Amino acid sequence: MKVLVACEESQTVCKAFRELGHEAYSCDLQEPSGGHPEWHILGDALVSIEGGQVTTMDGQTHYIGKWDLIIAHPPCTKTSNAGAKHLFRGHKLNIKRYYEGLCGKALFLAIWAANCEKVVIENPVPSKIFEFPQHTQIIQPYEYGHPVSKKTLLWER
Repeated sequence: MKVLVACEESQTVCKAFRELGHEAYSCDLQEPSGGHPEWHILGDALVSIEGGQVTTMDGQTHYIGKWDLIIAHPPCTKTSNAGAKHLFRGHKLNIKRYYEGLCGKALFLAIWAANCEKVVIENPVPSKIFEFPQHTQIIQPYEYGHPVSKKTLLWER
């Protein structure tokens, strides 16, 4: 499969797909820490999800056509329920923070609407004020061998 892992600088998921024989690429605004710039698209995920031709950090152009699978970890700082306390100053809505959250939701929805048959988005629980679509699944890190608890949602189609 041709796989895009959007908003991933660590390349952890990208490398796992590569190990299974897939043509996988990470994409992020940051340079990768995973050690494979030849698999990393440095730039805006909204451009990369379109497919077609992509250029990796080593300067090579790859023809993707249409992605077979998009996995995304969009930034959640402004949309997460954990940060909901910053949405209000006293009893007044913090308009700047609300706007930033709406921008985060817009990125989420743009990825969700990508022209790709299989899309998975991973994020923590969003604040209800942003009215995200219904998630598909809830997972916990401790279910996969990690010693922590952090409710994580998956949206899958």
